[in-house]
Amino acid sequence: MLSQIVTGCGLYATLSMLLAGPISSSAQSLSGVEKPGQTSVDSGLNAALVKTGLYLISGGGGNSLLRLSANGFILVDGKLPGNYDAILALAKKLSYSEQPIRILVNTDHHENHTALNEEFMKAGTFVLAQENVKENLTVIRSSLRTIALPNRTYDQEFTINLGGVEVQLLHFGNAHTDGDTVVYFPDLKVVAVGDLYATAPNPDFSAGGSMVGWGPVLARILQLDFDVVVPGTGPMVTKSELDTFKKKIDTVVSLATELVKRGVPRDQLMAQIKSDDLGRRLSFSRPQLDGFYAELARAK
Repeated sequence: MLSQIVTGCGLYATLSMLLAGPISSSAQSLSGVEKPGQTSVDSGLNAALVKTGLYLISGGGGNSLLRLSANGFILVDGKLPGNYDAILALAKKLSYSEQPIRILVNTDHHENHTALNEEFMKAGTFVLAQENVKENLTVIRSSLRTIALPNRTYDQEFTINLGGVEVQLLHFGNAHTDGDTVVYFPDLKVVAVGDLYATAPNPDFSAGGSMVGWGPVLARILQLDFDVVVPGTGPMVTKSELDTFKKKIDTVVSLATELVKRGVPRDQLMAQIKSDDLGRRLSFSRPQLDGFYAELARAK
């Protein structure tokens, strides 16, 4: 039985009891694993040390973070289908143990974060996400694949305490989606931001995304004490790089706001924003352009 308490929004008792249930060791057993210490597997997944006890697992459709603890592991984001066994193999090699993955955090509802929910849940892993992730997965069901809903959701803040490790889940508002989770490791000064940092912003307006809200969300993140940022894809970046990304988004939103106020039509909006405002041309799909223009028009 877990002695650690997982807290958040008054749910600590329920979640603690659920986590205290038996973990299926057979479902997470590993066989045919290469020698400990290696950090890649045949599937193409790779692992890199972020800081003591925290590993970045790249490949498979996006980044995952594995946080080791004395009583099992916390995984931030699963991957696309077909990567479950490879994640378990890497977890064993990185930890030199048979400890299970007890908690999986979805940073948003998109498939590269959530596709493995069902496999982990069958193994006894507890899946956590912001409450809008559950809503989005319920509404936006793939005709080819149904993604399992998280076991438990939270609204704005949720703190995990497991095996002497603290992890904070934070939702600061609508940006990439309306269910973005920022995962903060305060003792390590590391923050995982999912798709809130990328080469260029990619708002999902169909799931409550917002370009106008993106800068304020990043401003809240930047108030935290950290020096390493782990995005949903790509290499780790610094706090300074996250701040630079925020300033570029702020610039684009400010320019676009003025253009809309001056009556520039939707189809001409992106052409009148300089291509170097984000370091590259911001290329929105038609639904994204419609969503961006609509929220700018509402803000006039």
